[in-house]
Amino acid sequence: MTTGPTTTTAAAATGIKELDPLHQGHRFAKVPHRQLLEMEGPDASKFLQGLITNHMPLISAGGDGFYTAFLTPQGRSLYDVFIYPVNVGENFPHQKYILDYPTPLGSDTSTFLKHLKRYILRSKVKIKDVSNDYSLYHLWDSVQKVAPTTPEVPVPPGGLIKKSARLTDIGCVDPRVPGFGYRAVVPNDEDVTSILPSNEYSELAPEEYTIRRLLQGVPEGVDDIWPEQALPLESNLDYMNGVDFRKGCYVGQELTIRTYHTGVVRKRIVPIQIYKDGESTPDIQYVDRQVQLPPSYHPQLDVNLADGSSKRGVGKTCSGVHNIGLALMRLEHVEKAMAGEPIGFKVKSTDLLIRPFIPSWWSS
Repeated sequence: MTTGPTTTTAAAATGIKELDPLHQGHRFAKVPHRQLLEMEGPDASKFLQGLITNHMPLISAGGDGFYTAFLTPQGRSLYDVFIYPVNVGENFPHQKYILDYPTPLGSDTSTFLKHLKRYILRSKVKIKDVSNDYSLYHLWDSVQKVAPTTPEVPVPPGGLIKKSARLTDIGCVDPRVPGFGYRAVVPNDEDVTSILPSNEYSELAPEEYTIRRLLQGVPEGVDDIWPEQALPLESNLDYMNGVDFRKGCYVGQELTIRTYHTGVVRKRIVPIQIYKDGESTPDIQYVDRQVQLPPSYHPQLDVNLADGSSKRGVGKTCSGVHNIGLALMRLEHVEKAMAGEPIGFKVKSTDLLIRPFIPSWWSS
């Protein structure tokens, strides 16, 4: 049976607790390992509606963007994506969007563009890479107080868009985790400090965005959501408000909807502490920036029971940095660890073990 809350329950949580002192207060950082595409044209909303897991009418009148995913025809995750309307002040003049997607594996950054062009056919849309025109930032703390957490009331395309509580023309309150922050797309000719709500904000290194994300159990990018392999619900897209289960047909929908209605999700991505064989098992989440993971540690390594009592794998590693990371784990074993049972998990081909946790935002 499914373990964890429904999307509604997850979204109802009031916020998150910072798990590292450096992340407390007013902070912002560049988001690493992401690319940006611009899509515009009279058919842009309709075109995207047939390809993504979320519901384009929620943003087709402008305002804040949202989180979603592109799937393969077989229902596997292809890219985790934020889509933002390109507002101009208080207006959304015409259908024009920025797509914020993960840097693909290898050196070919045009993979996503090629995927989109495969479906364009006669659709009236134009797509171009704008990664060198904008920078992507994440802001958190009191930014949640000045940015709305609910969608604006839809208005006709080209109508006025309330901006009194929004920080940027292009961006959104990050809907994946309550209180996680604000995601902002800033033109490179604009000073990022101009969008900050106050002068109390201080900039952190891009790695700190990653550390905070891993501590909170938020998967992002190809090391966590493996292209053409990962399943959307195992990757927590439902918990992170990335799937609209009421919308009509889109590429890859069948498997996702069937899994949702059967209620069976036996594995999910969870945050982990990484430690060496012989060390005591961590009982809290924390980052030790002095620790460096060995080259032998990488995504998709098998995780097995440390005592060898079963040959059956219990999970696979995702991304990791220092002594923290994410892993796709069988929930029955995560629950045992959370209950304090003496259970260990060994990472294959390394001398490392992991301790999984259930994120606080999974329940109210």
